[in-house]
Amino acid sequence: MDEELRSWIERRFAVRAPARSKLTSLREAVAEGVAPGDTVHLGMTHTRGSAAFWELIRAFAETKPNLTLLGVAMSSPLSPLVHAGLASKLVTSWAGDSYWTPGPNGVYQRAWQAGIPIEQWSILTFTQRLAAGARGLATTTTRSLRGSSMMSNDGVRMLDEETVLIPSLVPDVSIFHAAAADEYGNVLFAPPLMENVYGALAARKGCIVTVDRIVDPAFIRAHAHMTLLPQSAVRAVVEVPFGAHPGGLVPSGIEGVQGYGEDYDFWIDIRRAARDPAAMDAWIKEWIFEADTPEKYRDRLGVDRVEALKRRIDPRAYEEELADAVSHIDFVAAPSAVETAVVLAGRELATRIRDNGYTSMLAGAGMANLAAWLAAYALADQGVSVDLMAEMGLIGYWPRPGEPILFNQRNFPTCTMLADIDRTLSILVGGGAARSIGALGAAQVDRHGNINSTEIPGSQMLMGSGGANDVITCAGETLLIVAQSAERLVEEVSYITGPGDRVETLVTTMGLYRKDRGEFVLAGVFGDDRDEAAKECIARCGWDLRVARDLQILAAPAPDEIMMLRVMDPSGWFRA
Repeated sequence: MDEELRSWIERRFAVRAPARSKLTSLREAVAEGVAPGDTVHLGMTHTRGSAAFWELIRAFAETKPNLTLLGVAMSSPLSPLVHAGLASKLVTSWAGDSYWTPGPNGVYQRAWQAGIPIEQWSILTFTQRLAAGARGLATTTTRSLRGSSMMSNDGVRMLDEETVLIPSLVPDVSIFHAAAADEYGNVLFAPPLMENVYGALAARKGCIVTVDRIVDPAFIRAHAHMTLLPQSAVRAVVEVPFGAHPGGLVPSGIEGVQGYGEDYDFWIDIRRAARDPAAMDAWIKEWIFEADTPEKYRDRLGVDRVEALKRRIDPRAYEEELADAVSHIDFVAAPSAVETAVVLAGRELATRIRDNGYTSMLAGAGMANLAAWLAAYALADQGVSVDLMAEMGLIGYWPRPGEPILFNQRNFPTCTMLADIDRTLSILVGGGAARSIGALGAAQVDRHGNINSTEIPGSQMLMGSGGANDVITCAGETLLIVAQSAERLVEEVSYITGPGDRVETLVTTMGLYRKDRGEFVLAGVFGDDRDEAAKECIARCGWDLRVARDLQILAAPAPDEIMMLRVMDPSGWFRA
């Protein structure tokens, strides 16, 4: 080829950069991108945009911006926004605390009592609504919500026995954090992806993105398979190293970006502050107004804390912490009622999986999670394969001992697949070819297996569905595990987070219950005195409990089961 022609071709067909850089400061991005009255989507993959979320508080200090806040999970780090008076409405699947154990959050409780609407959805339908908005659809369909109190939400109706119509969800602006982007707004995300980036693609005014590192466009092209947001969907990009804190970032497959683990202690500090308005005022003053730039915030965290969090993403880092934790465990102490219930639930799950050919299992947090982990390892020892899943998009994972957190980022490297909520819940749990079983806890369970984790109308707000409705509605069956009391085992739940028609087994800290003619019957008890144990179960049950004629005495946990359980949860977060 003629050299002059070659030179002309190279010039004319060179890869071009977009016309305008979108790189800006955090303050400018929020000030120019979010207006009073906006519907603001607080996006979440396996990481979250905490730095930008909290900039909203500074931007609207001492005003009432009447924002509608959309969050797939409104957990502790988002509660300062609500306490600061930014929200006139919340749309979510969960409004409560996560660490160490799930529970109600004081800020959301006070907001609900003050009359701020909290519109509850399941974690899957929240995501599906955003996906419909991104596709320009007015509505979409789901198999979730059937038989739940969420069917009364505006725009929800049954199309047929299996299909529910739900309205799309379109924010004005969406906020995300990611591993890296170029200055033009092409953004790289590392899996798992939780709700994915549908909210950003649906947002009328586009997305504000914070990233740990700004990279060259050539770097983006080399990682194009991880680019989930194109520059056309992004209105501003800001480099904020550690911008997900107190959440973590695992930049798998994106070299040159420093990851870091979840700062659980920081989450706990926010949870404590949420209990008292004055304490939350003091927390906001210290961590948001006095640490009013990303640099000041990291300085306040301190070098030692930052470096410790960076070390947490090493796949083997848990071993040193575990060695210290297990040195304090009494392995020969008699099992507690909770430990006994978890072991029984694990056995029941393993039996149901073997007998019914289930190939996947998804559990909720707490006792249900521990039971599912016990079952998965026990089945593996027997040569039975089952994919353990977590709704954020962990597929085929093997939980590392020492830290029994449902979305533990240390479990990412043990996965055979990293996906998102939609792939996990709508297809692998609820799809046409799925063979799945669920394990869930609940604040309340009634005689028919309906669960309530959302609210006691007119009395108390709890947390919400999260993925519970999606699992109990769509899985082949679900086992429930709860601490027994008359307040938890009620005759009829006043709010149905999930229907009980696919629930066959209930395990409590006092016994085993199975369905008979659509109602739970006491089928097994712990201890040696069958009659006395049955009387105690009846006394601590909120309905007129029937007892099976062939009431079983349940086998006590074996030493190996207790050892497994205590190593999985050495600090006793869920088994104490």
